[in-house]
Amino acid sequence: MVAAGAASALLLTGCGAGSSTSEEGTVEKPVTIRYSWWGNDARAKTTQEVIKAFEAANPTIKVDAETTEFSSYWDKMATQIAGGTTPDIFTMSGSYPSEYATRGVLLDLAKVQDEIDTSRFAEGTLELGQIEGKQYTVTAGVNAMSMVIDPNVFKAAGVELPDDETWTWDDYVSIAEKISKNSPHGTFGTTSMANDSFLAVWARQHGEKLYADDGKKLAISEDTATKWFELNKKLMETGGAPSASQTVEDASSQPEQTLLGQGKQGMKLSWSNQMISYSDAPLEMLKLPGESAKGGTWLRSSMEYAISAKSKHPKETAKFLNFLVNSPNAGKLIKTDRGMPANTDTKAAIEPLLKEGQKKEAGYLDRVAEMNLAAPLPFPAGSSSTMEVLNRHNTDVLFGKISPRDAAKALISEVNQNLG
Repeated sequence: MVAAGAASALLLTGCGAGSSTSEEGTVEKPVTIRYSWWGNDARAKTTQEVIKAFEAANPTIKVDAETTEFSSYWDKMATQIAGGTTPDIFTMSGSYPSEYATRGVLLDLAKVQDEIDTSRFAEGTLELGQIEGKQYTVTAGVNAMSMVIDPNVFKAAGVELPDDETWTWDDYVSIAEKISKNSPHGTFGTTSMANDSFLAVWARQHGEKLYADDGKKLAISEDTATKWFELNKKLMETGGAPSASQTVEDASSQPEQTLLGQGKQGMKLSWSNQMISYSDAPLEMLKLPGESAKGGTWLRSSMEYAISAKSKHPKETAKFLNFLVNSPNAGKLIKTDRGMPANTDTKAAIEPLLKEGQKKEAGYLDRVAEMNLAAPLPFPAGSSSTMEVLNRHNTDVLFGKISPRDAAKALISEVNQNLG
């Protein structure tokens, strides 16, 4: 995989795996590749338009599309891999690239590097797909943890918006409490969020890492994990966040059905590319508390593209991957649905087409990039269950079944077993 800033790769034509020679010259036989992703109906419609544009430009390659809801996507992938029917190209996120790469499921993209041009990728974005020095994925787009704000809730509660260059987590708790007290019943300052990526930010803000470099254990200390559980408990006890049962319900709701989506929440920890999915209301996006003291947020892949190591048509599949991340036409169709494009030319091309919320997202990601914080190593193999473990113990803390300290101990013990 050529590094960012290297010379553009030349796309090969007329020499794909599906070509044959006759007296009249070289005639390419059409090949079919399978593409699998997760998402809603809107994403499916957009993706079909992208596929249509690719097939028009590459008439010897047909793309069969397979889409699944996120909740069942990974189970379906596991079944296909076990049955030897892995799609040629598929989307990934979180720790799954590490897990699949170590099991030999993913193609080392160095084998198709002449088909994929990464010369216009923003600095640091190519490395997001590297595992132990090899390029296994290419980012579909970048996002970052953020604090989404509903200014209308703040205004109605008579609370000023925070200065995200200086605010702290204590400020966050205090502001959440004020919003809840000054708002109608059922409206809250925030809700707790049990997300392993956020816990990684929390660890980095405390001078630690979430995972050890060798990927064999958690590196976050018991004290730092305890403070995180204590934060969520304090938010609920002060009234800044809803009850434990309502928190669980809110976490399982579709974005528009969450408290924030209903205009009943002032602040929400969220992925930056999710802001526009909550509401048509004019929301804002701020840096997380504590970033001014010691930043922890980083630009990460919101979604990644990988190619099956068993694909019968790796070059044709790589051409499609290249189209997804580099084609101006694809970029103008996808926009920020899969995160902000890593290709700087594509990013510039779509900015005039973005809605107000998407422009705010782009501005926020620029601010995160200016912090120049290196991304941590990809989450290791065995860590795909960390979020479930984290959520379970956080729920027990909120319901009073376990203390924050004991939750931290249990979290570290259980995750280390999964990693080992």
